[in-house]
Amino acid sequence: MFFKNIGGKIKNEFFALLFTFLGIALIVFFAPKITEKYRKHSQFTQQFVLGTVLEILEDNTEEDPFVEGRFTGNQKLRVRINEGEFAGKEFNSTNTLGSLRSAFAYEGLTAVFAIRLDKNNEPVVWLYNYNRTPYIYFLAFALAFIVLLIGHFKGLRSLLALLFTGAVLLYIVVPCMWSPHPALVALFSLTISCLVSFALIAGFTKKSLCASLGTLCGIFLAGLIAFVFGKIMNLSGVDMEKGETLLYLAQDRNFKITSLLFVSILISCLGATMDVAVSIASSAEQLKIANPNLSKKKYFTAVLSVGKDIIGTMTNTLILAFCGSSLPLAMMIWGYHMDYMQFINIPLIVINILQALAGSIGMVTSVFFTATLSVLIFKGTKLGKSSKDKL
Repeated sequence: MFFKNIGGKIKNEFFALLFTFLGIALIVFFAPKITEKYRKHSQFTQQFVLGTVLEILEDNTEEDPFVEGRFTGNQKLRVRINEGEFAGKEFNSTNTLGSLRSAFAYEGLTAVFAIRLDKNNEPVVWLYNYNRTPYIYFLAFALAFIVLLIGHFKGLRSLLALLFTGAVLLYIVVPCMWSPHPALVALFSLTISCLVSFALIAGFTKKSLCASLGTLCGIFLAGLIAFVFGKIMNLSGVDMEKGETLLYLAQDRNFKITSLLFVSILISCLGATMDVAVSIASSAEQLKIANPNLSKKKYFTAVLSVGKDIIGTMTNTLILAFCGSSLPLAMMIWGYHMDYMQFINIPLIVINILQALAGSIGMVTSVFFTATLSVLIFKGTKLGKSSKDKL
């Protein structure tokens, strides 16, 4: 009996992983074929390739007096390109450094170089930036290793859920922001991502159903608040950071930039809302197991009581996440002695506040939605063990 249960569990894990990998592969392969029509040819005429600094021919740099660890001035370099059309060829290059751009070169440095052709069709090479991708890959593999080490099969499912969500965002949501109906595409895509993630993490159970529906109710409310109050306060996606750049891209395309604020709210509060909803659903499941004879009113009150303990810390989490990303803006306000009525009405600041508040409202109300759904779904059904609580 024991080996039969183990074999059944491995079989279920295998099919869950197989179908998730298949879903990710289908998204990565087919989505670009569908969404490519929304993107025009690249605006960049340069090539960006790896190269190595062979020699510092001249160095006229000095330490930046305002930014620690940075340099200003210029360097003359002898570099070798390591890949692409000019692989193996050597060039002289000038590297200009300043407070905002300070990729200091030294002999043996392997970095990213930009190459463009001048009017005589000759390549011009300059140091574009440090090559930071190996460190990104290292941290990503470290995360995967730690999750697998601690979580085992659950950890593997969590990683697959993360990959699936990433594929949905990068290959569907972002490209389809240029489509005629970006908000609808985002709603549908994030709904599918949410359902798949909970199915992977919690299985096809009543717990995952409660968590999924509670999450969707919360983020839809947050998005609706952002949309309505964005209209009332005359805010638009163009007021967001880098929004003016998108406006230039939108001039010759059918880009609904007004949907940008709505979709960004959905994405930004999805993770925290999922966290809250699954915690409430798990508590509801365990409470039903511990005391199946509890009345619906007492059951709802008990589940909601658990949610009250979660609300405080998770609201802080979401607010602090937005504050952390807006720290340079807050420092600018303080440093320039800006008047309250001046800075509180700057569109970018209002949008940051709206994102934090709407996201927090969506997350907090997901506690109520999940608790209500738990009463409807768990009560009235017999539940002995959570493993048997299948849909």
